[in-house]
Amino acid sequence: DAFMRRKPKGVVAAITPWNFPFAIPLWLICPSVVEGNTIVLKPSRETACTANKIAEYAHKVGFPPGVINVMHGGCGDMLVRHPDIHVVLFVGSNDVGSEIKRVVAGFNNKMCACEMGGKNAIIVLDDANLDIAVNAAVISAFKTSGQRCTSASRLIVHKKVLDEFEKKFVETTKRVKIGNPLDKDVFMGPVINQVAVEKITRYNELAKKEGAKVLLDGGRLIGEQYKKGYFMSPFVYRMQNSPRSRVLHEEVFGPHVAIIPVKDIGEAIEVHNDTEYGLSCAVITEDYRKAKRIRDDCEYGLGYVNLPTIGAEVHLPFGGVKKSGTGLPSASTLIDVVTHRTAWTINHAMEIKMAQGLTVKL
Repeated sequence: DAFMRRKPKGVVAAITPWNFPFAIPLWLICPSVVEGNTIVLKPSRETACTANKIAEYAHKVGFPPGVINVMHGGCGDMLVRHPDIHVVLFVGSNDVGSEIKRVVAGFNNKMCACEMGGKNAIIVLDDANLDIAVNAAVISAFKTSGQRCTSASRLIVHKKVLDEFEKKFVETTKRVKIGNPLDKDVFMGPVINQVAVEKITRYNELAKKEGAKVLLDGGRLIGEQYKKGYFMSPFVYRMQNSPRSRVLHEEVFGPHVAIIPVKDIGEAIEVHNDTEYGLSCAVITEDYRKAKRIRDDCEYGLGYVNLPTIGAEVHLPFGGVKKSGTGLPSASTLIDVVTHRTAWTINHAMEIKMAQGLTVKL
């Protein structure tokens, strides 16, 4: 008999962001614990209370002390460097994730899986259903106020449909309701904090300096209904792609989106790949041959046809290429990260019989 067995690696550290404070920790905790590991969750300081709830629920359902642990504050670096941490799972910025990878590389018994953002795009080709294209673009750009790693901040549009798409997109964006996200009629809530407001505002101003044609001049919203949060309206602009542009290459993480005209599918692919990130890509087309070309030639981890760039299927791999990371696994394939796969071969005969023709008589 010969078969593969899995052994838990030991202690897993999960360092998670604020934008999905319940879901992302559970995506990392559950497979780790199921495979026999213990875990230390280090959440964002912006969403510390949610992590405490996870610990409470774990205690209530009977997890033994020490299996699911939560640590707060500035302990991330200590966890990454601790010799008893065997796996580091990270979701966050490329700056932090890159440093984690450098530190982990110095250990013999440690590995990491990092998911580190994106500069995602929807490609709207000349045969696109524009109703689908506009809806997919609005959802991708502004759902959760553009604060997803898979949010689209680039809309790459064929010149043949540019005018009509642009008109419909701007009109639809103007109708987006902004307010309390717990209100079922609200589409877009606030951004996370004042630091985010300042960052998004800087990129809005930078787009103007770089020569963008501003279509919607969004910014901080003021008024009684916006007092309890950091609300911003969408900033939309048209701009030719340029390798020198910062706004077309850097992650903004807010309601900030560029419409980039292209002359054909070849240029669309070039523009899509002209970024250091490679997380999520969507194409709007009625031609499966064009969709296949996008599938094969674009650089991404998550690909969609006639859909937004958000809303990944939970049973499929989740992660990206280039600066987007090492491909943070989804629930099923995370098992490969938090376990050792070992080979176990048993000889049931009364003499040695080996694989690969290596049996010899002595």
